[in-house]
Amino acid sequence: MRQYIVHVSGLPVWWGHLQTLYTNAIGGCHDSYVPPKGLPKVRTEARAMIAFYVVVAALALWFEASVLLYVWIVPALLGQPFLRLYLLAEHGRCPLVANMLENTRTTLTNWLVRKVAWNMPYHAEHHAYPGVPFHQLPAFHQLIERHLKVVEPGYVSFHEKYVETLR
Repeated sequence: MRQYIVHVSGLPVWWGHLQTLYTNAIGGCHDSYVPPKGLPKVRTEARAMIAFYVVVAALALWFEASVLLYVWIVPALLGQPFLRLYLLAEHGRCPLVANMLENTRTTLTNWLVRKVAWNMPYHAEHHAYPGVPFHQLPAFHQLIERHLKVVEPGYVSFHEKYVETLR
């Protein structure tokens, strides 16, 4: 249960981003998808991002402006738990197989969540058939729903079941 709470807090995500930024800035990027000729660009970009953050923070402190805190830091920290809860439902506890209709969950939810998330709760459909436009996912869901292996009636339902498996 402790791991679930830590995960949902989003703090490991922020820590991971900071570690990656630092590693890239000192030239320690060893990601297989970055070609050797791209490594200097990755290092330069990471250093530029750090410089930008330092300048923005310094200006905010210098001008005693709390706007940075209220429009960037607090929303990012408060929004991360909602995003973690949402994202965990997409793949959490799904089988680790190649079949996209089995390793990804479709979550049936209300119209507001579907609209705000551009119909991404139809996540298995989106992964299995990425060429289907987001606005067509509800209709596409009707066509293939009998082939979906993992469907949840809502986010609360998913998390209740997920937490139960942790006990």
